[in-house]
Amino acid sequence: MSENKRPGGLTALAVLNFVFGGFCCFGVLSMSLAFAIKKGAIPLQEKDKDEATNALAQMSDEFIYIVTATYVICAFLLIATGVGYLKQKRIWGRVMGNVASVLAIVGLLIPTFVGGKGGEGFSLGTLVLLVYPVLTLILLNTTFKEDFVR
Repeated sequence: MSENKRPGGLTALAVLNFVFGGFCCFGVLSMSLAFAIKKGAIPLQEKDKDEATNALAQMSDEFIYIVTATYVICAFLLIATGVGYLKQKRIWGRVMGNVASVLAIVGLLIPTFVGGKGGEGFSLGTLVLLVYPVLTLILLNTTFKEDFVR
């Protein structure tokens, strides 16, 4: 394949990474909002206060910190690897794409099998969420292996 010609599938992977990276950014915002509501920095009306308090009381501060940090790391990795895919960079595209995919798979499977009392076990939702990282691993190491030239 020509060095200047990027495969359409690699461009599609980059676009999907940007979309999922954006979702992770929304996750950071939502967890920050949850933390602010829990700490009372955002006042709520009386009708919403009881429902929000009950939902947020189940989340510990440590849980909110860990989930927020996970979203930040995922957003960074997804956006950075998306740029790496577009520029066909070997390190930021292929290598970091593999790292991000493995981390996503581990991140999905740890709560599934080590969830404690909140663990739901392996569900259809977990299976659906595993499709993109597994597909990315397969494509980066087979179809697009030779396309990362720089």
